[in-house]
Amino acid sequence: MQKLWILLAASIVACAPAYAQQLSIHGEPAVAAKAAPAPTLRLAAGPAAAVTLSPVADSEMEVLLQATRRSAKRTAIGIQRETGTTRLPSAAQLAWKSVDGGSAAQFSVSSPQAGAIRLAIDLAGVPAGVELTVFGSDDPSRLEGPVRAGDIADRTQPWWTPVTDGETQTVEVFVPAGIDPASLPLSVTGVAHLFTTLASGLKQGTGIGASASCEVDVKCSPLYPSLAFQNMRSGVAQMTFQDGRLSFLCTGQLLNDTDGSTQVPWFFSANHCFDNESSPYKTPAQMQVVASTLETLWFFEAVTCAAPPNLTVPGYVQLNGGATYVYNNANTDVLFIRLNDSAPTGSFFNGWNANALGVGTAIVVAHHPLGDLKKVSQGTLVADSAFPLAPSTTTLFNEVKYSSGSTEGGSSGAGLYSFDGTQYQLRGALFGGGAACDAPTDSDWYSQFDKAYPALQPYLAPAIVPAANYTDLWWNANESGWGLNIVQHASNEIFAVWFTYAANGMPTWYTLTNGAWSSPTVYSGKVFATTGPAASSATFNGSSVVRRQAGTATLQFTDANNGAFTYTVDGVSGSKAIARQPY
Repeated sequence: MQKLWILLAASIVACAPAYAQQLSIHGEPAVAAKAAPAPTLRLAAGPAAAVTLSPVADSEMEVLLQATRRSAKRTAIGIQRETGTTRLPSAAQLAWKSVDGGSAAQFSVSSPQAGAIRLAIDLAGVPAGVELTVFGSDDPSRLEGPVRAGDIADRTQPWWTPVTDGETQTVEVFVPAGIDPASLPLSVTGVAHLFTTLASGLKQGTGIGASASCEVDVKCSPLYPSLAFQNMRSGVAQMTFQDGRLSFLCTGQLLNDTDGSTQVPWFFSANHCFDNESSPYKTPAQMQVVASTLETLWFFEAVTCAAPPNLTVPGYVQLNGGATYVYNNANTDVLFIRLNDSAPTGSFFNGWNANALGVGTAIVVAHHPLGDLKKVSQGTLVADSAFPLAPSTTTLFNEVKYSSGSTEGGSSGAGLYSFDGTQYQLRGALFGGGAACDAPTDSDWYSQFDKAYPALQPYLAPAIVPAANYTDLWWNANESGWGLNIVQHASNEIFAVWFTYAANGMPTWYTLTNGAWSSPTVYSGKVFATTGPAASSATFNGSSVVRRQAGTATLQFTDANNGAFTYTVDGVSGSKAIARQPY
């Protein structure tokens, strides 16, 4: 036993740094959802109760211009109209008609010269079975919905309709039989006038292709043939949302969690996308108001790689359910929310790495500059440094320089990814910087996911509570002579010593450490072989201790007293039944 405990002490010393290693997980594709029926109108599209606002005033334009001057890489694309004395539609004003299963009516709101439009509708108190379907004047055949009032996560705030192209948006309301439609507490409370269109990718400029010339379409990237890259970029979406009197663009991405039985649509972006630009910063309740307006646009990327660029409008998926606020931090520029819609089929829950990113690491960024088709930039982490525009001058960010592509307004929140040899993993999100196609040597700064991880861990990697305390000596009664000494710490971390024999029959010890519980009964970790000074040495020289990873192993318990020990060590694999050793 003396030799065993000497080895155990040496192993603990040698393995101590391993406990600093943080979790790193891979992504997974979104499970295909049951296809929803194609939306249809219950009434023929035609004349509806119509309201037309006055043209945008210079004072309204000034709000947008001021925001454009202030913002770094989030982009203002529209304004919430000042409606003045204009009476916006309400249920009592509409011409209701009997349809199969109930009643329906349509109304429209126009904002002259808008590229696109969306409406804020008060649905508080509206019965859950009421449904809304919308379409825009530029493409009346593209219907969004139906959205069931009862499926809207937060109706304490006005619900914002999907963005539709054209200066007019028409809304059809369906009310189930048995409800007086004219008495519904339904009314339009706001109008967002966008100076761009979905057909252009909600771009500031003249349409698809307005981003700078150095930007690289994802399908033109040399990375595109890689399945790992295709997966990563499928988890990235364009964000549209309302903040006060303005409509904004940013970029964000889905994140995977450690629960393999669910697919919660966690979504990671930049705090400054939703928050105020300076103190006082928003409260969680105020962040929720913005989150509720969120719309995400998926798969908005070039149809093909072409020169000159292919400007065809791609097929895309529009999610309008908003999001639930979870966490934000103004100092580290982290925004973490949960989409209220399920992730669209074909998207990808990106993996992440909660360890610090090393200087010199190659990085990849997928983003929507100026709302353009999705682009990809490549570069290198050059330093951990303070971002000049950050609220805290002491907070460090990932400073990046690009070797291909760049970023622009609308790129804010785009993920910083590193490649682990198998998949791309998130390491942060774009805050801002001076990098641009005409400033290729300037830097951008990204948040550091490892700094945010302690706050996000309860959602992305909730602690698994083991089914029992497995601390004990374990053996196989039919193979007396070898065994495991398992120590389960109060943190539920396991440190195990495996006493066995080498091929030459000599006694050998391995340690199982640096692992994690994947379920209440399954623990997996790395196996190390450790050598050090002889017990007969006059003094113990810790620098002589050498630790080598020899393989991996898994403990799988069937109950509190029995289980299996499965291992691969130095190229040899095996599995042994184990039980607590009685004594």
